[in-house]
Amino acid sequence: MASAHGDGAPVRDLQTVVLAGYETLLRHCAQMLEAARADDWGRLLAYESAYIDTVERLGRMEAGLALDATGRERKAGLLERILEHDFEIRERLLARREELGRLISVAERGHLAGRAYRSQQPLALPDERAEPLPGMP
Repeated sequence: MASAHGDGAPVRDLQTVVLAGYETLLRHCAQMLEAARADDWGRLLAYESAYIDTVERLGRMEAGLALDATGRERKAGLLERILEHDFEIRERLLARREELGRLISVAERGHLAGRAYRSQQPLALPDERAEPLPGMP
């Protein structure tokens, strides 16, 4: 039987659980990528939250665990795919940030133009039916 990890679980079983955790990360990352491709930023954030929870859980499980050669190879393959997804997600987020920046810039220019236009409007003449101010004929 394989030796036990610090929590008493056999290393082979813990390795299986850790690798399953990396497969879960890959699924979360694929869901995040799908949401980014659909411009569904709210869904992306929800998946990102699950991704972060899984990363934290994996960090605790994997502490002090030495994977065997097969496990290291499997983990490396999963991480490579996760990083590929992450790269595309980041590219899409950067493009979205630039798009939002352009929209904000257009809105600011429109706001400034509106203010400039309003400042050049002639003052409204007083309504002849209005009561005169005290002390004014």
